[in-house]
Amino acid sequence: MKYDSSIETDGRRRLRRAGVIFVACVCGWFVMQLEILGVRMLAPHFGSAVYVVTGSVIGTFLLSLSVGYMLGGWRSAQRQSRRNLGLNIAAAGLWMGLLPWMTEPVCDRVFDLGLDEKWGSLLAALILFAVPTVLLGTVSPTVVRWLTTCSADSGWNAGMVLAASTVASFAGCVVTAFYLILYSMRLTLWVSGGALMLLGAGLALLPSVWRKQDA
Repeated sequence: MKYDSSIETDGRRRLRRAGVIFVACVCGWFVMQLEILGVRMLAPHFGSAVYVVTGSVIGTFLLSLSVGYMLGGWRSAQRQSRRNLGLNIAAAGLWMGLLPWMTEPVCDRVFDLGLDEKWGSLLAALILFAVPTVLLGTVSPTVVRWLTTCSADSGWNAGMVLAASTVASFAGCVVTAFYLILYSMRLTLWVSGGALMLLGAGLALLPSVWRKQDA
């Protein structure tokens, strides 16, 4: 029987597409998980008033994601985008794993500056959460470019990636708020950080799987 190479090509293409969307979903999950945990991390130091939850934590994540989107869109056109994105994800995971040791010293230092709870909580949120959120924000524009082979596909690919990652964020929000927040926050951050580091290492170190994304 004659071997049809197009079957393998189509299969690899579908596998790569599923893998790319999986990366976006995982990072969407952990962005929202970190946002939920961020409220709990700041609450013992600044309380849980609306200006802490919405103004400081949510505001920090929105601003950081916007910076990450711009940075990701710019760097997605560069060579070695797969390696760069893998390093971004791994660095975000490392930062997340270090947060249990960073939170109290950072909040204590902010209090020493004499800021009130509004601006103090905002500064603490920026210091603690801006870096990993910016790094994870680079994922969506990068994977959209990976999936787009022609301009006619760009809108569909962008919508699909954003929809999938947002659904994953919703799942991360529900699971974290309903279940994970009841258990050890330190352990949750360690496991989450380790998972992101493994994902980032997989992107950066497996060129045979992600060869198409190196250009």
